[in-house]
Amino acid sequence: MLQASLTVYQDLLHQYREEAKNNKRQLTGISILRVLLFLLFAWFLYASIKERFSGNDLAYAIFFILGFLVSVSRAEVVKKKNAFLQQLILINENEINVCKGLPSFLDDGASFATAKGFTADLSVFGKYSLFQLVNRTGSLSGKQALFFRLSNPFTDAKSIQNYQACLRELAGKTGFIQSLLAHTLLLKEAEALPALQSEIPAGKFTELTNRFWSILATAWPVTGAVLVIFSVWKDNYRPLIAFGILGLFLLSFVFRKTTALYRQISKRSYLYGQYAICFRLITAESFVHPYLIQKQEEISEAAGAFQRLSKLSGLFDLRLNLFSFLINGLFLFELLCARAYLSWNRQNQGHLKNWFATMGEFELLHSLATFHFNHPSFIFPELVTDRLVIRASALGHPLMKENEAVKNDVSIGDTSKLHLITGSNMSGKSTFLRTLGMNMILAQSGAPVFAKSFEFHPVRLLTSFHHIDSLEESTSYFYAELKCLREIIESLTAPVPAMVLLDEVMRGTNSQDKHDGTALLIKKILRYPCLTFIATHDIELGILAQSYPGQIENFCFESELTENSMHFDFTMRRGVAQTKNATYLMKQMGII
Repeated sequence: MLQASLTVYQDLLHQYREEAKNNKRQLTGISILRVLLFLLFAWFLYASIKERFSGNDLAYAIFFILGFLVSVSRAEVVKKKNAFLQQLILINENEINVCKGLPSFLDDGASFATAKGFTADLSVFGKYSLFQLVNRTGSLSGKQALFFRLSNPFTDAKSIQNYQACLRELAGKTGFIQSLLAHTLLLKEAEALPALQSEIPAGKFTELTNRFWSILATAWPVTGAVLVIFSVWKDNYRPLIAFGILGLFLLSFVFRKTTALYRQISKRSYLYGQYAICFRLITAESFVHPYLIQKQEEISEAAGAFQRLSKLSGLFDLRLNLFSFLINGLFLFELLCARAYLSWNRQNQGHLKNWFATMGEFELLHSLATFHFNHPSFIFPELVTDRLVIRASALGHPLMKENEAVKNDVSIGDTSKLHLITGSNMSGKSTFLRTLGMNMILAQSGAPVFAKSFEFHPVRLLTSFHHIDSLEESTSYFYAELKCLREIIESLTAPVPAMVLLDEVMRGTNSQDKHDGTALLIKKILRYPCLTFIATHDIELGILAQSYPGQIENFCFESELTENSMHFDFTMRRGVAQTKNATYLMKQMGII
């Protein structure tokens, strides 16, 4: 079934490569035409000057320079399309690589990684992580939305069901998904987004909008236009020059204010235009699910607003032009731009965070929808709301190749609430915990899971896998683990039930102390409404199942040892592990 996804991407890649070739030929033709038009302009201008502007040479020169300007504008359009096509080619090459098991070139979320918590224990962020597997976002807002969802999976059934339905709908919209991704990858946000979203302090720019400057902003440009006409008509430019100098003098009183506003949006006309394209793509798409339609309505005015801001930013950039003294002196152009931006900001500042959050959520949804499209054999899990259970068959690790991953069954909540998993080194205990944890994150994000069947009650994820010493906090490995375990126990009193995943508890102390401490911890956890999986080497803990029937069950991963080899099948079985392999491995490696 994966071959179907691969075929779609290969077809799209071929299509976009052909379009890019045609686009390149078109750009070459425009470049040649542009040179020809400029040469013709220069020739007829020279001829016009030589003939002292008699005849039609000047008209021809004007005609060809207009044609040249049109060709320049057309070339910019073709260049933008070429940049867009190159992103589409890159996207489909990436999807083909991902289908073949190679890592995605997109952000792996390493900047979101933390030193502790379930996102660290389950490899949610960083190289070869769940984030890297799922991520199909290009904007800062999209990455933040995906980070938030994977680190804060839904715990309410309605949100999960809404997302499941949205992903089913979006998975069939490959063209829309790739177009939005391509345009977000073309964004050059850097520090522009925080600057744009920062609120303009109330009262800081009031002088630009007071009665004096409001009257001047209207009267001065009109007067300047009249003076230009009068000066040309009378061939007397002294009043015009004096008027321009006076205008520059007046602007000097507010120059610091206009400069402060200019710095917020300077040289970003392209960026704001790209935002407008992204918002327009979303609002122009046809959706069926009410949640997607609702999100569309939330950004219905965003495209127009950013298109206006793009034009305004381009006009404001004219302050860097050689003619800025002329247009500022005669028309107070900088004041007009500053007031226009204040007006834009006043109208739209309250909507910006929601607009970007909504665009980010669409990127999050199309990331999960692409994950669904790329893994057609993965299934959408069923929610159970009346009791705390997790049941899955043929559960596999989502980061592994589907045909290579070992699959296991799990059922907890009906007959027991704590599974004690024993096994030797490298037998698969930790991998199983990560397999279950990652699939739960996917399930509670509304995404499909790697399983044949999957039923679950939404839970909070609480984990304790590995810890590090902290010199800054004077914290030892063992004390760091104890702090984590304390936080888990305290968290179990919250209203939303939890799933607890513990890997080799209290490994920082001696064997007897570890055994006693782990046994007491298990007894404490059994008091709370949660589902727990504990992986351990301590097979003696298996006796607890006899003392707590119906609450604790024993499962294990075994290894098969022979004189010359060791074999793991990574299959979970009922019971307590019987094999040990530490001494064998040390001998094989020549340590002993």
